[in-house]
Amino acid sequence: MSNPLALMTPMANPTVERETHRLLPPDCDYLVGRLVGTEADPMARLRAYAENLPTSLRQFGGLTLAGVAFACTASSYLIGQAGERRIAAEIGIPVLWAAAAIRTRLAALGAQRIAVISPYPDALHAAGLSYWQESGLQVIFNARVEIGSPDTRKIYALDGSEARPALQEARQTDVDAILLSGTGMPTLALVDPQATPPVISSNLCLGEAMTAFQGIRQ
Repeated sequence: MSNPLALMTPMANPTVERETHRLLPPDCDYLVGRLVGTEADPMARLRAYAENLPTSLRQFGGLTLAGVAFACTASSYLIGQAGERRIAAEIGIPVLWAAAAIRTRLAALGAQRIAVISPYPDALHAAGLSYWQESGLQVIFNARVEIGSPDTRKIYALDGSEARPALQEARQTDVDAILLSGTGMPTLALVDPQATPPVISSNLCLGEAMTAFQGIRQ
């Protein structure tokens, strides 16, 4: 039996496990763990999820892992690609960042002009837009799904329909792809990677990265 991936999801996030279970083939070998951050401020807590990753992996008790699937796009928006590389080097095993998986999918699509829809508060939404622009992409359209609170944990109360109006608007723009950002926002009813333009999400892209990673190891 091959060593499993550790799928790491924010503490209160119920969406990743539900969607990953539906997205991955049954022979994809992974275990779920929780990213830990006790900070009251959402931005600080999201940073802590990434910075505390080496400590969070101790919950597996020394189990040999093939790699880590990091299911929190917002953390990458705050630490940037340099932070992703630094933390992965500290851990010493491959880390599949959700944001990096999105970059890979966009590159495969040849997408340069994108629409970004997220359920984040203003500052975090802006950080996400900067992340994509610094990745060399043009954000032609962007929209926020309102959660009524600065606390990002309110995202987990969404039912999956709230992004539909913004998605319909994004489809009227001249973009190469539409990104539904955020692993905590339900998206499976909305994603359509075969559409024109393709509609992708954080969980969809991370699931693809997990599947490809395990395929490479077989």
